[in-house]
Amino acid sequence: MTKLIELGFCRKPHGVKGAFSFHLHNSESSVLKKGFKIQLFPLSSDSTLSKEGEEFEISSISFGNKVIATLKGVDNRNRVEEMLPFSILADRSSFPETDEGEVYLSDLVGCQAIDEDGQVVGEVVDLGFNGVQDILVIQGKEEKIEVLFIDSFVLGIDVEKREIIIKVPEYF
Repeated sequence: MTKLIELGFCRKPHGVKGAFSFHLHNSESSVLKKGFKIQLFPLSSDSTLSKEGEEFEISSISFGNKVIATLKGVDNRNRVEEMLPFSILADRSSFPETDEGEVYLSDLVGCQAIDEDGQVVGEVVDLGFNGVQDILVIQGKEEKIEVLFIDSFVLGIDVEKREIIIKVPEYF
C-alpha cells in the first residue's frame, strides 16, 4: 500500500520557462532529485490538477535561497500558473534507505511515546516545527503534548518496535 508523505507545497512560478518555486518542509535533507517522481494535489479550486492528484517526474531541481524545480511535460509559465497552488507528496517507499542511527521523521508518526520509567505517555500523532527545531506532537490520554526533537528530550528511538523513549517536558 502506498504511503504518501507531504514534502511541501508550491504557490509560485519561477521565471517564464516553466519552473516552480517549491517550499519544502525540510529542504536541507530533501529526498528530491532529478528523475524522482512526486504526486501533486491541488490546494484550491484555482488549480487544474486532478483532486486525486497527478504524478510528475522532476526534470531538474536546485537548492539555494529558493528551491527551483522543473517537471517533465511542463515547459511554459502558463501551464505552471494553471497548476498552482498544490501540495507536493512522495511515496515513502521511494525514499533512500537511512544510515545507521538516522530516521525519517515521518516514520515516527504512529510510534508509542514512552517515558524514562517505561510508562506509555501516548502516541506520536503529528510533527511540527518551531522555526528552530522539529517537534513531536504526542496525543496523551487527556491532552496533546509537544516534545522538541532534540537529544535532551528524545532519549531513544526503536522504529522496529514503533517506540520512542522521551523525557516528558515539565510545564510551568
